[in-house]
Amino acid sequence: MIGTYVSYRSTIDNMSKTLDRVMSEPNVKRETDYYTQNIKSVKTVDDFLGDTRLFNYAMKAYGLEDMTYAKGMMRKVLTDANYATALTDKRYQQFAAAFNFNKYGVKATSQDSATKAAVNKYMQQTLETEVGDQNEGTRLALYFTRTVGGMAKNGSLSKDEWAYQIIADKALSEVVYTALGIPDSVRGSDVDAQKRLLEQKMSFDDLADATKLEKFIGRFSAMYDAKNQPQVSPALTLLQSTNTGSTFGFSNASMIAMQSLKPGGN
Repeated sequence: MIGTYVSYRSTIDNMSKTLDRVMSEPNVKRETDYYTQNIKSVKTVDDFLGDTRLFNYAMKAYGLEDMTYAKGMMRKVLTDANYATALTDKRYQQFAAAFNFNKYGVKATSQDSATKAAVNKYMQQTLETEVGDQNEGTRLALYFTRTVGGMAKNGSLSKDEWAYQIIADKALSEVVYTALGIPDSVRGSDVDAQKRLLEQKMSFDDLADATKLEKFIGRFSAMYDAKNQPQVSPALTLLQSTNTGSTFGFSNASMIAMQSLKPGGN
């Protein structure tokens, strides 16, 4: 079986081609067409929450698919800026900023964050889900790189917040705790105790520095395979531990491909 790190790098290095394939899938195209054709007609939070297809698409795009049932909570996220800011998980803040009815009113769903950016994020989420069907470790590595890595790089994640963000997100904590060999039982302990433990074992620089983050993903991949894929050959494990000097994250070509996505129906 192919190792997690090899699968991770293969996905990133072929991102443009893979995204094109995802976009052409009938269900993805159907939902994206519906979204792009209807999202700008949404003028209020009630309109948004009332159209389940639009709302679910947006929630998946911003990594909140598991919370689509919590419309009462999401109403507060969209209408109460203080509530969204108080939540540790930054995905809620990002969602509120993307669909900012408080700031833009009826024009909220015409903003780039609610249209093109949402579609790009939906495609990436879909890609990661499909990759996870073959190798869950690869999905986790891609998600970690895109979210925490991206936030650390663009400055939206600070040195004071990074540990809390990891603890608050089950997928992110899975990556970190696996890479660092932290027992699953620790996740049920006091949050501040977990924060101190993470800060002892790694630093913000491990996320903000491209080379260090790539090495961290390599470490996670090797540990994940050792735990979940004992049949992976020693040669592949060695490759994972030594091939972490390759270019971090998405290549320029991949990023351009993601930014230039043009969903049908416009």
